[in-house]
Amino acid sequence: MSTRSKLLTVVAFVVGGHLAVAQDAREKPDPIPISEALKTGADNLTEKTGTSEVGQDRAARIYAAARRIETEHALAEKDVKLVLALQEWREALTNCRADFCSLAYIVEGGGTMYGHAQARDCAEVEDFLGNISKKLPLDGKGKGDAKAMKQIDDTTAYLGKLKPFDKETKSELVEKIKEANQHFEVLKGMISEIPAEEARKIAEFSVAPLGWLKEGSAH
Repeated sequence: MSTRSKLLTVVAFVVGGHLAVAQDAREKPDPIPISEALKTGADNLTEKTGTSEVGQDRAARIYAAARRIETEHALAEKDVKLVLALQEWREALTNCRADFCSLAYIVEGGGTMYGHAQARDCAEVEDFLGNISKKLPLDGKGKGDAKAMKQIDDTTAYLGKLKPFDKETKSELVEKIKEANQHFEVLKGMISEIPAEEARKIAEFSVAPLGWLKEGSAH
């Protein structure tokens, strides 16, 4: 693994909260019940977690946890198997959207903002899943949507044209693009047999963070 790859891995772990990082010094120790987290929202929860970058990351994760509990509880009341089905969508969408942040990090030659963006994206993902969950199960209820597939194909074609920050990052960029393509192929398989309306929504949401890369390439 290259030095840059190791650095990216460390940044992802630290920002994502998978390592033991110190909480924001200004975080209030007050408990945050689910009702408060849902009502307050990720942005305003920083009053409890602090407004630093780490505090904003933590606020997003707290809100996402509350939203996930709410969604999964509602599904479990109907059929626990739906909770497992939702997890498959969560993993697929999270993988696809996270790829944009990782690619932007490589293309731009670093930048902690991409790690923070990835960490906070969990809140958007859970809000989206909360809406999609109302239509579950989706499997086998449709024939997908050609426009949704094209949107993904156009996105992966764009990724294939990305340029590395320098010679040292060329091989890393190639590997990350390959991984992103694999993630999107999995998602395409998942939306190929669901209702067209849901397929379009999922495809659009999966590629939404493309702006990270387009904004960077415009500089």
